[in-house]
Amino acid sequence: MRNRFAFVCAAVTGAVLLTGGTTASAQTASPPARAASAVSLSAADGAPDWTPSNAPAGAQACGVRPTTNGYGGATVTTSIYLRTGPSSACDDIYPKLLVGQRLGGWCYYKNPAKNLWYYVSTGGGAPYGWIYGGNITEEETIETPCNV
Repeated sequence: MRNRFAFVCAAVTGAVLLTGGTTASAQTASPPARAASAVSLSAADGAPDWTPSNAPAGAQACGVRPTTNGYGGATVTTSIYLRTGPSSACDDIYPKLLVGQRLGGWCYYKNPAKNLWYYVSTGGGAPYGWIYGGNITEEETIETPCNV
């Protein structure tokens, strides 16, 4: 703990802690290899704002599983994976869907980018996941909005 305290004190006063506990002026120490960004030592500044509210909308939506189950279905037009959320930023769900494969439609959702995504099942069962409307046909039969 003493070393950590000494390091903080040295950083605040502009001194450099040398081996053996002696200090030297920061001006005599060699400069860092790269410029360091300024760091405020004021507690009033608070912690960085890394809350989910300012995360990308796609990342925020990953893992969303609506409970809405409407009627309809769609056919895959592009061999692609389902996603864990209504965004291309979300993880893939395996196995890969095949062109011509039928999907059971649960509901639709328009994401913040204004793209229509559909929550679907494969063959009436798992896996469940999200697919972008541009990768399916007959999606207009899925008329129920998702509760997300």
